Amino acid sequence: MWLIIGYGNLLRGDDGLGCLLARRLASYLPPDRAHVIATHQLTPELALEMAEPHIHRVLFMDARRNQSSILTYDELSADPGVGSPGHQLQPSALLGITATLYDRADLRGWLLGLRGINFELGASPDALAQKVLLEAERFVDDITGFCCQRCMTGSPDKVHH
Repeated sequence: MWLIIGYGNLLRGDDGLGCLLARRLASYLPPDRAHVIATHQLTPELALEMAEPHIHRVLFMDARRNQSSILTYDELSADPGVGSPGHQLQPSALLGITATLYDRADLRGWLLGLRGINFELGASPDALAQKVLLEAERFVDDITGFCCQRCMTGSPDKVHH
């Protein structure tokens, strides 16, 4: 089962793209196949969710500055050093915490980077950000083998698969 964690600050424009994507995915992904979390930032407490025995893969989703492509997708290695578990906790450190505290070295993780442009306080995601979200949603559907509700109902506004 997938654990999908989208994070970012919704008050800072594109910084919230990971969180917005998680909310979209949570609206249609079957809860028996994926657990989706939308959060402001990564915290050590998420290791407990990641350590659940039915979780085998973790997908982190976050907006990235200065990213040339709309999406990047990279497999992560668990970082054995905890580093600073405060505001700057990285996904690889969270994998390391989970492996160390809960004996889950078998857990695999990936980071889906979402291109962000405007991270200003109070900004709203613009048309480009909406395109990034749509592409990312399609990508997650593909890698997880899920299909969105619009596809299953045959809705004329079908935009996936």
